[in-house]
Amino acid sequence: MAFSNEKSKISIKTGNKEDLMELQLCANEFIDFIDDFEINLQNEKYFILTAYYINNLSGILLAENQISKIDELEMLIPKIQLIFLFVNPSYRNNSIANQLLNTFIKIQKKRQIASIFIKLPQKYKKGIKFLEKYGFLQIITSNNEVILERNLWYDFGLSFCDFIENGIYEM
Repeated sequence: MAFSNEKSKISIKTGNKEDLMELQLCANEFIDFIDDFEINLQNEKYFILTAYYINNLSGILLAENQISKIDELEMLIPKIQLIFLFVNPSYRNNSIANQLLNTFIKIQKKRQIASIFIKLPQKYKKGIKFLEKYGFLQIITSNNEVILERNLWYDFGLSFCDFIENGIYEM
């Protein structure tokens, strides 16, 4: 799947395990810090978006699906952890990070993911401020880490169509 923006010469594509070489070329210093990256990539545990500026790989967004339970209920809530958003320094200030994040949010809404969260160093003020512009809120702050989250469900995952299909809503 590819999304392009003709005006800015940026195209966003979903990545997969075949993109390992390009991922390592673009963001190897970040990938080295991710435990079992290659194994998890081969097992398709990651969601990857790649950004190309005039056909050159310029940015990567990497996320991992998570599931959590609500209290004692057996209801599972699909979440996704944003692991990193990286734009090659040569291509910064071209709205690549903006387009990667906007595309990511739109895709996760279509996938009916409940929320997106990310863990960042508390000192990374620029990253925190950037994510807050996109509706991420600080939910946990510890000595040196902050967790930001953006809720995508405001209706517990139910839509008006679900009520009609399941006979819950009658006119």
